[in-house]
Amino acid sequence: MTLNIQQVLISDPVDPICSQILQDYGMNVTYARQWTKERLLQEIQNYEVLIVRSETKVTDDVLAAAPKLRLVGRAGTGLDNVDISAATRRGVLVMNTPGGNTISAAEHTCAMIAALSRHIPQACAALKNGTWDRKTYMGNELHGKTLAILGLGRIGREVAIRMQAFGMKTIGYDPVIEKQAAAEFGVDKMELEEIWPLADYITVHTPYIPQTHHLISTSALMRCKPSVRIINIARGGIVDETALLDALNSARCQGAALDVFVQEPPKEGTITWQLIQHPRVVCTPHLGASTVEAQERVAREIAEQLIDLVEGRQAVGIANAPNLARSMVGRNKPWMQLAQALGHLANSLAEGSLDRCPSGTETTVELICCGEGTEDVNLLASSALVGHLNGMKANGINIVNAAILARDVGVTISTRHVGSSKYLSIVQDLEKLLQLTVARGPFNIQLIGSVQGGNPVLYAINGCWFPFGATLSGNVLLFNGKQPDTTLTALVGALVASGVGVSAVMCTPPGASCWLALRTADVFQNPQKLNGPDATFIAQLVF
Repeated sequence: MTLNIQQVLISDPVDPICSQILQDYGMNVTYARQWTKERLLQEIQNYEVLIVRSETKVTDDVLAAAPKLRLVGRAGTGLDNVDISAATRRGVLVMNTPGGNTISAAEHTCAMIAALSRHIPQACAALKNGTWDRKTYMGNELHGKTLAILGLGRIGREVAIRMQAFGMKTIGYDPVIEKQAAAEFGVDKMELEEIWPLADYITVHTPYIPQTHHLISTSALMRCKPSVRIINIARGGIVDETALLDALNSARCQGAALDVFVQEPPKEGTITWQLIQHPRVVCTPHLGASTVEAQERVAREIAEQLIDLVEGRQAVGIANAPNLARSMVGRNKPWMQLAQALGHLANSLAEGSLDRCPSGTETTVELICCGEGTEDVNLLASSALVGHLNGMKANGINIVNAAILARDVGVTISTRHVGSSKYLSIVQDLEKLLQLTVARGPFNIQLIGSVQGGNPVLYAINGCWFPFGATLSGNVLLFNGKQPDTTLTALVGALVASGVGVSAVMCTPPGASCWLALRTADVFQNPQKLNGPDATFIAQLVF
């Protein structure tokens, strides 16, 4: 997947280092602070990249208005202001900076735990109002208490390390982290049901996704100690605000420290507003990442990650394309190119035979990857679908959205890897190959290709073999004919007469069907005009 980025739009307050790095690289950057949504919808059609913080909501209508958009970059961690599903369907990459605000968020969490334990904000406010009251604000030590950390990623780990220095016992939950890995940074990993009755403090550090919605709920709070304290510096919605307010009012929760809310900013009279006003709640207006250092770090990282992606060096922070990083591995690239070429060729052949099937007939695609170096079947399957579906969408098919769009049009794909070609019924001895089969109703198309010298090579079409393969490089015109000798003479003559040089000709042996591949120096405009009684144009492949 190649990204050609020229125009970048920054629509939220992002440290100037971001635009400076991108401009130094040669990109044109527009800073659109305080644009209305109407203006954003009008202007975004001109940009390939949109960089946001948390103010801009990248919804489906914004994405629909941006046919050139290739990437949405979030200078920060949370992605709840980006419609990832809609972006994926439109082939738009979503990138964040997963480590940029880790330290700031962890430090803010620790500060909130300490403030909650010692009633620091309430005592400060009382003193400023002229009240000297030491008894009311009697606090608790953190030493010896149990801190439960829900989410043991970057921020959760840093919180654990810092709070262990206070003498706290740290336990935690994470569905991904192994128990042994958690133990390496001093956390005893447990299941949630084990955690609730043990925790004196519970802090959440998970993304806000369906699985974490109301992770701390009424039922969870009922299982906790009545002295438990809840801390949320992650995302609003992970803690059930109604359940938390009820627990505070009924003495089933000792206190809460909240930096994030379901509604930001909150409106007067809402549950969020009532929580903020509660005397045992310490709160801040989403300041977890609000440090000078974090803002500069995420701005720098989003710019550098974008440049790394454009340069093909690495894919850091991509949230919706698990294949992308593997697509940058050098040994995968020629096999991806081959898979895409086979998919495109299968689609060109399908325009004839397969399109004669009744509307609604399901298309099945089978990709068999054979030999060493072809093990990444999901990546190669996505590449084959890119080739097969190319042209059905204005702003392109890519490995981000190929699988989704294939399902939309009734294409199902199956893949498998075999160690040797002896498991396949082929007449040539190829150690490594891809076999792509496309079927719809009674019609069937089968293509076989391999990689030789770093170049994709087509070997067979429906059982007709090119004796030495047809190298797919440069510009290749593919025809189906009758007699190779007379057909080749006619085609080469027509191309030369049109001023197009032919650098190589490849054909299958004479038979009921003969396939001819001609490599030319330039793309040939309107190749269909070369159709004649002995040859039919099938596809033009450009590499």
